[in-house]
Amino acid sequence: MPPDAPWRDAAVLRALAADWSRRFAGRAVARLCGGPGWIHLTFAARGDAAVHVLWTARPGATLLCDDTQPPPAAVTAALGRQPRHPLAPRLLGARCTGAAAYAGDLAIALSFAARGQASPLRLVHQLFGSRGNLVLADADGRLHWSAHPSPHPALLDPPAAPAADATPDADAGAAAAAACRAAAATLLPLHLETELGARLGRTLRQAQEAATRLRDNLARDLAGADRGDDLRRDAQALAAHLTTVPRGAAQVVLADPAGGADRTVTLDPALTPAANLEDYFRRARKAARGRAVIAQRLEEVQRRLAALTDARASLNACLAGPAPRLEACLAWCDTHRDLLGPEAALDPPPRETPEPPRPFRRFRLEERWEVWLGRNNAENDELTLRAAAPDDIWLHAQGVPGSHAVLRTGGRPDGVPRRILEKAAALAALHSRARDAALVPVVYTLRKYVRKPRRSPPGTVVHEREKTLFVPPIVPEGTQPV
Repeated sequence: MPPDAPWRDAAVLRALAADWSRRFAGRAVARLCGGPGWIHLTFAARGDAAVHVLWTARPGATLLCDDTQPPPAAVTAALGRQPRHPLAPRLLGARCTGAAAYAGDLAIALSFAARGQASPLRLVHQLFGSRGNLVLADADGRLHWSAHPSPHPALLDPPAAPAADATPDADAGAAAAAACRAAAATLLPLHLETELGARLGRTLRQAQEAATRLRDNLARDLAGADRGDDLRRDAQALAAHLTTVPRGAAQVVLADPAGGADRTVTLDPALTPAANLEDYFRRARKAARGRAVIAQRLEEVQRRLAALTDARASLNACLAGPAPRLEACLAWCDTHRDLLGPEAALDPPPRETPEPPRPFRRFRLEERWEVWLGRNNAENDELTLRAAAPDDIWLHAQGVPGSHAVLRTGGRPDGVPRRILEKAAALAALHSRARDAALVPVVYTLRKYVRKPRRSPPGTVVHEREKTLFVPPIVPEGTQPV
């Protein structure tokens, strides 16, 4: 995100949260829609206009804003709308009770009192990381939904209440909301047109490459099909001299019945002359039928290549034209839908596939950081190679068998305090064969530097860029099983 994004400033987020608390408290959610990595909330009018809140958590476009007008139709179309968003049944009709910014992280939360929900709900927007996240949790820290898997553990905790003297005034809040609104109105369409243009350009290039390969293959097939006349003349020469062709011959030279030069006819020695004659007539008929079909397909492919070339030129003109280019790209999609079929359509929103429950041991450190440990070699492989994120921290007792341990970082390994790392190492040491030692060396590195050698037994991995901690094998203070 460019540096002029105001939501990257913690002070702006605090002012915006205070402004939202003043304006949204007591309002009900009248409408909710969204798609992959974004949601749009509409708060019902309360003596004034309804308020629309747009949150996006996508690579290159992690932002937020509110407005009295809904987002432009071009923006929601390019984002890709999900027909039945999973948050709708949870939040429709829920009343907002306030907003708060997280003190230690770039994140903001809206709190709701929902009908049929014993515990208040908290909708959190994570604005840090490569793509951010959107998370729905309750007051007890239970995760109800997240836009992306494995949300940062800090998002499950409630934000700390700001000090009374640190609460921004109304003017600062209004200025923060206006700054976010103006920045989002510029940055989001720019990001979407760039993303959509790149994807459409890639689709066109791939379609051109596939059509070019098909054209070349059809041209070769057509050249082979042109041999139909030669096959027929060879068959006629063979029929005229069939009684003189010796059995088992591989090749014969026969006079052309049409009066042309002598023809050299290749035969299959395993077949009788009559069977060779039938084979020649069969191949001649097939070549005659195939030539017409191949020629027709070749003509169609050549027309398609020309249309793809024109479409690519018109797309480049859309991307190079004056703003608003997003609307031009969407209009291009509608115009060329027949050419590319579903490939020209906007990405359909994927079905929500909640993260399946993992069988690992789970511990929470200081009510915020989560550590996963495998119970056996099969779980170690599942944990390390599939469940852990690339920027999670992987730990293992050095030189002895034991559980693989993964400290979840939410994409921010540099933000893990040293004491948390030492507590995670202590758990890894405790769940190893060295659990009876006074101090255990535990190696740790990022998960992306851990790999499994080919054909190695379960639980076997190699790691790079590791460091070592010496810790006692204990259950650290502040550790709770999950």
